[in-house]
Amino acid sequence: MKQRKISSIAIFLIGMGIMGCTSSEGYKIRGTIGDVQEGKVTLVTYNGKMCDTLSVAEIKDGKFEMQGSVPELTVGIMSVEGVFAQTVIYLEDKEYEVKLDPGNLGFSEISGGGDTQQLANKYLAIDINLSKAVAQVRDEYMVAIRNPESEHFLQLKGFVDSLQQAADVEKEAFLTQHADSYIALCELANRAERLPLDELKKRFGLLSAELQQNALGKAINEQICKKEALAAGQVAPDFTVQNAEGKSFTLYSIKAKMKIIDFWASWCAPCRALTPQLKKLYEEFHDRGLEIVGISMDDDKEKWVKAIEEENLVWIQGSNLEGFKRENSLCQLYNITNGIPHLVLIDENNRIITAGAKVEPLRNEIMKIFQK
Repeated sequence: MKQRKISSIAIFLIGMGIMGCTSSEGYKIRGTIGDVQEGKVTLVTYNGKMCDTLSVAEIKDGKFEMQGSVPELTVGIMSVEGVFAQTVIYLEDKEYEVKLDPGNLGFSEISGGGDTQQLANKYLAIDINLSKAVAQVRDEYMVAIRNPESEHFLQLKGFVDSLQQAADVEKEAFLTQHADSYIALCELANRAERLPLDELKKRFGLLSAELQQNALGKAINEQICKKEALAAGQVAPDFTVQNAEGKSFTLYSIKAKMKIIDFWASWCAPCRALTPQLKKLYEEFHDRGLEIVGISMDDDKEKWVKAIEEENLVWIQGSNLEGFKRENSLCQLYNITNGIPHLVLIDENNRIITAGAKVEPLRNEIMKIFQK
C-alpha cells in the first residue's frame, strides 16, 4: 500500500460540465438535516484550480434553503459546518429536495434535479446497499478481528470481501452500460491518476466529444498527455537536486548503463520497506552498470539525512526538500500524484523502461538487459 496519497478527490469529483437546458428561475434546494437545528450548509464547486462558493445557507430548526443559477450541469459539494463529510449533488437549474444525514453525509438522500442526478442516485445505491450488508456483521467483525488468525475472523473477512467484490462488479457493469454519461466521466476522472494509460484512453474514448471537451474531460486529457510523456520509450525529464552536503547535481550527469530513480521519504514506511530489495538489486547489478538515485520527498533535511544513515543507503541521494505535495516540482515533472514509493527504471540514454511501486518488475527488465 502506498503512503500518503496526494488528495485528488476535489479535482476529480468536481467539474463544470456539459451544456444543458437552463431555467431563468435557477436552482432551488430545500433541505433538512436530521437533529442539527442550527449552523451552516455550504455549496461549492471546484474547477481543478480553485473553489467557487455557490451558496451558503443558515440552518434553522433543522431546515435550510439555497438558490442560485448555473449556466450548465455542475457537480457541487455540500458540506455542513462541523461535520467531516460531504454530499455530491449534480446541479442544474431545477428544484431539489435534500435530506442530509449528519451521521453519513455521503449517503444523503437527494430527489428532484435532472436525469444526471437520477442516474447518480442509482449508482450511489450500490454503495448504500453494500454499506447496509456490511453493517449487519460489523459488530461481530470488530470482535473477531481481535484474533485475526481465527477461522471465524477469516470467514467473516471472506464474506465482507465477497460483498465488496460483488459491489465492484455491479459498479463496473453500471459504468459500462452508461459509458457516455456524466457519471462515467466523473468516475473516470476520479480514477485517472491510478489507471494504466491504455485503460484510461480506452474509457475516455467512449465519452462523447461534448463530455471530453468540458472542464473535467479536459483534466482527464491532461492526465493522458502526462502519462504519454512518461510512458516506456520516452526520455525521462532531467532535474536538478542537492545531495546531503548541499551540492547540486542533475539526473543526466549520472552516467550508468541503467538507472533506477527511487522517489521515497523518511516518513514513508512502504518506501523504507523496499530498502532490502533495492539493496539486493544494487549489490547484484551495480558492478555491471546499475545505479540507483534516491530522490527524497522530505521537507526536513535532518530527518532525510537520519533516514539515510539508519537504512545505510550507499547509493546516490538527492532532494529538493519541497515535501510530498502536488506543487512539488518533481511530483509535477514525473506525475507522482498517487503516492510513493515510485520507481522509474531508465536506460543509458535516459529513456524510460518501466515504472511503478514494486521492485520485481524492474528486476525482470534489468535481467533482460544484462542478459543480452
